Amino acid sequence: MKWIEFSRLNQVIEGLTPTRKIRILAKDYPEEYISFIEILALELPVNNLASKKAMKWITNVLEVFDDEVEGAIYIHGDIGEAMYHFTEDANDSDFNLQTVITFLSMDCSKSDGKSFQIFRNAFSAMSALEKKWFLRYWLRTPRNGINAGLVKKLLAKVYDKKVAEITKHHQLHSLSDIAMYYGKEQTPPNDLKVGRFIAPMLAKVVPKEKWPPRFIIEYKYDGARYQIHKGDTVIIFNRKGKVVTGKFPDMVELVNSWDISEPFIIDTEIYPIENDGRPAPFKKMGTRIHSKNIQEAIEKCPVELGVFDCMMFNGENLMDLSFEQRLTTINKFPKLTERTPQMQHHIFYNLAINDGYEGIMIKDLDAPYESGKRSTAWAKHKPPRFELDVVVTGVRYGEGKRATVFSSYDIAVKDKNDLLSIGSVGTGFSEIDLIYLTNEARKIILSVDNGTHILSPRIVLEVTCDLITTDSEGNLGLRFPRLLRIRHDKPVSDINTLEDIQNMV
Repeated sequence: MKWIEFSRLNQVIEGLTPTRKIRILAKDYPEEYISFIEILALELPVNNLASKKAMKWITNVLEVFDDEVEGAIYIHGDIGEAMYHFTEDANDSDFNLQTVITFLSMDCSKSDGKSFQIFRNAFSAMSALEKKWFLRYWLRTPRNGINAGLVKKLLAKVYDKKVAEITKHHQLHSLSDIAMYYGKEQTPPNDLKVGRFIAPMLAKVVPKEKWPPRFIIEYKYDGARYQIHKGDTVIIFNRKGKVVTGKFPDMVELVNSWDISEPFIIDTEIYPIENDGRPAPFKKMGTRIHSKNIQEAIEKCPVELGVFDCMMFNGENLMDLSFEQRLTTINKFPKLTERTPQMQHHIFYNLAINDGYEGIMIKDLDAPYESGKRSTAWAKHKPPRFELDVVVTGVRYGEGKRATVFSSYDIAVKDKNDLLSIGSVGTGFSEIDLIYLTNEARKIILSVDNGTHILSPRIVLEVTCDLITTDSEGNLGLRFPRLLRIRHDKPVSDINTLEDIQNMV
């Protein structure tokens, strides 16, 4: 499939319903289906591209002023649509999908000029429609309503599979790899390998009356989620699947000291501690995550490890086993999370809060490890104030001392395939928080509307409030919202949903 054909296909389905999108995509399913799925599902490597750099490269190639491009974006809403109308049309390129994947995957952080030259040549060779969709995928914001769930449904239709079966395979394989196996009439293997990241199982806010009949209770640690793989070496992934081993040499040393010779993959929480071993505020983790001086970060932010699950041990995939069955293997590890099978939950909860932890987790003893799923099998129970993981959709500059930083943040939760606004937050931020967030937000500005800078939804915050409100028109809002922390460790796919809020209230 040529890039122009892919662009025309996206143009056709852009405003259609999901059902019609799938029907058209299935009808035009190409022979180069692996590249096709790889792009549709955004299974592309990080290209270290910020909106500001993208804007500079585009203006340099077109030899125009920044404000001309900014004006076009203001009118048309995003950079892809803006360039579709702004640039003169040209002949269609001869690029195929794999060639464009090479362009989309190049590291744009390099300053040697090579990446820019590749971009210049590719961009200049494309027609206006090709430019639109190239820029959208280049910035990883295709805005065509296609997500992983829709791609799964597409594969289900093309290969006559059930979505549940594809979801299960997706726990261990990318969607493009799944398409490769299906195209060969093969079933993706169910084995786990050290070094291949597994999408983590996620917890949900669950009312007490819906807790499972058989459960075990654990402390909920106020730290960050990490997946640790041990084979010949130790590899540490954050919850987004990025390797962060270099940030935690002390944890590598700890894991290597264990008297366990078998290869394994475990689910853990790494959390900051005070000198006396009690949990420290999560904000201290920023020192460990962002510091370039690792030894200094270790001294400033000592951490502890809590092991709470095991997905693979000695080559055996444990994910389909019940949690009760997995406990036999989990209990082989040191540094286990604090848990109890018998104590009344409210007593254990009080102990957790008294010891400085965030709350408790109620885990279904009969549930498998549901990779990549936010499951009711893991229920969070925290203090009565509402706490939500949200994504920032817009920002505004402050006044007075805060006139040079963004101090008001529009926030949203997920509502199926869309984002649902729940108001804004402007308190709880330290000066360092505001400087950091302002720098990050400036990289992902899509447009400006009456003083509000519209952002690509990438920044995740954890906020708290004392009440979730609904106005006369059904719009949700937060009473006295306040920032708890910047969630560097969470992808946007893991923010709370409208369903979560409905369960809370």
